Amino acid sequence: MASNNSINLVDLDFQSIKASLKNTLRDNPLFRDYDFEDSNMNMLIELLAINGYRTAFYQNMVLNESFLDSAILRNSVLSRCKELNYLPSSAKSARARIKVSFEASGANAPYLVAKGSLLSSSIRNDTYTFSIPSNITVASANNTYEFETDIYEGYYVSDTYTYVNGTEGQTFQITNRNVDIDSLTVTVYEDGNTVGDLYSRRNTLLDINNTDKVFFIEPTGVGYYNVLFGDGNIGRRPKGDSTIVLNYRITNGAEANGARRFSLDFDPTSSDELTSTVTVDVLQGAVDGANEETLESMKYNAPRHFQTQERAVTHDDYESILRSHFPEIRAIHAYGGEDLNPPMYGRVYISTDLANVDGLPDSKVQAYKKFLKNRTTFGIVPVFVEPNYTYIKVKSLIRYNINTTNDTEENIKTYVKNAIRQYREDNLNDFDVIFRESSLLNSIVNSDPAIISTVTDTWIYKKINPPLGTLYDFTIDFGVPLYQKLGHAHNFHPFRTDRAVASSTFYYKSELVTIEDDGFGALRILRLRGDAYEKIDDIGTVDYNTGVINVQNLKVDSYTGQSIRFYCKPRDPDIVAELNNIVTIEDDEIELTIEGLSQ
Repeated sequence: MASNNSINLVDLDFQSIKASLKNTLRDNPLFRDYDFEDSNMNMLIELLAINGYRTAFYQNMVLNESFLDSAILRNSVLSRCKELNYLPSSAKSARARIKVSFEASGANAPYLVAKGSLLSSSIRNDTYTFSIPSNITVASANNTYEFETDIYEGYYVSDTYTYVNGTEGQTFQITNRNVDIDSLTVTVYEDGNTVGDLYSRRNTLLDINNTDKVFFIEPTGVGYYNVLFGDGNIGRRPKGDSTIVLNYRITNGAEANGARRFSLDFDPTSSDELTSTVTVDVLQGAVDGANEETLESMKYNAPRHFQTQERAVTHDDYESILRSHFPEIRAIHAYGGEDLNPPMYGRVYISTDLANVDGLPDSKVQAYKKFLKNRTTFGIVPVFVEPNYTYIKVKSLIRYNINTTNDTEENIKTYVKNAIRQYREDNLNDFDVIFRESSLLNSIVNSDPAIISTVTDTWIYKKINPPLGTLYDFTIDFGVPLYQKLGHAHNFHPFRTDRAVASSTFYYKSELVTIEDDGFGALRILRLRGDAYEKIDDIGTVDYNTGVINVQNLKVDSYTGQSIRFYCKPRDPDIVAELNNIVTIEDDEIELTIEGLSQ
């Protein structure tokens, strides 16, 4: 028998396997002087090496696909998610809000606009279908009718099944991979009834008894979703021969974001009673469309979802459990009261940023608290706080070589803006992140090969909404030390750009004014006089070391836009978002100047 000394169990590529087979044969005295290269034995050895290589590759891939971290096939990752009881996010329909107005004879009023009624929209050369998500009754005291509604990209389809009596563990597949799971409704028709029972979706087994009409969703290993019902002990089991109808919306995901023009593909009177052209006003363009969850996201979220085990102990548990049960949560951060100054022991503070919602409505707070009531540790009180936004103003001079590109300055500006937006999406818009100015500069310079350099200045700012015509005191905490330029106390001075604090303009005592610091810690209101400022009043203080500004007795007549902005220059351009802070960049505060050079 040949010796095993020459067998290589580490290098499993084709050539290594072939060489290992030859060396094994050479260890046998019968083949010590055999010429393997110029013999028929070489063909046999190559066949063995090919078989060994394929077997090694296959077994390596099988082993890799058996673990979530190393799996690269979507089907394998979905199977692992199912084992961890994690439901990957489906595609999400883009949502818009419209107001529809028309005149009609009213003979069959009130009119019913049915769920699933279709609208059309075009983005460039692509046409998308939008649909109405629920029935709408339209009434009027005269012959003029109007209604407002959200509309969602996609159209509704149904899958119909029969519940087989006596069959355990029945599942019912949603037959389209492009489903928006949030749109799914499940209706069960029993005993031949024409009116069915609407079942509600649940994500856990908690608080479910044997009569609750609920269903569950699980991923399949081939990228689809299955619907399951209770077994009669946890959740009601439908009767045998019941008809199961799955109704849902098919979507193109993120492709329809940005749609802003819509036309009805249906008659809102349903009876040809229109006496005028239908007008569609867009209250909000299409947003929030998203593609199905990526492999990287599933690999990150599934273990953390499993880790919570439907209870909240650590701050990671609070974040994971709330995010998985409330899809409107776009960003969330939880932290202990011991991190505050002064400490607040026995409390966990939770800040959430909701999609398409300003602030944190009380209805949401109550829903989150009710959900957490039976899942938190005894003695720990969850406290919900609104996110505190810190915004970044970007002012940049972009220099590019006109000899290396045919793009216009407007195109260069578009490339840079898109790079800044991408930096924002990749690095900001969330809690517990860091804005690094150097990384932003790299994104700007790398946005186009023709760009030579950039001179970029960044500020931070916050927004306030003071009541009009009323004395108002407020404090703004930037949370970072501020740049201090030892100033001047002149009551009249030219415009300065090296201020630590400056506000947007507003009207005060019937004059257009701004607020700025004097370099020594005082805040002053100044009226504009041509290209210079003239002091009117002292209005507050600024602490350059803590980044806290205090304003007292400010009485605002009016201001343009939705807020007054207070800009500050930080000492350190890298901004850390801590506790309930979110750092982001707004498009209207990206100020770019493009300069072409010949080099």
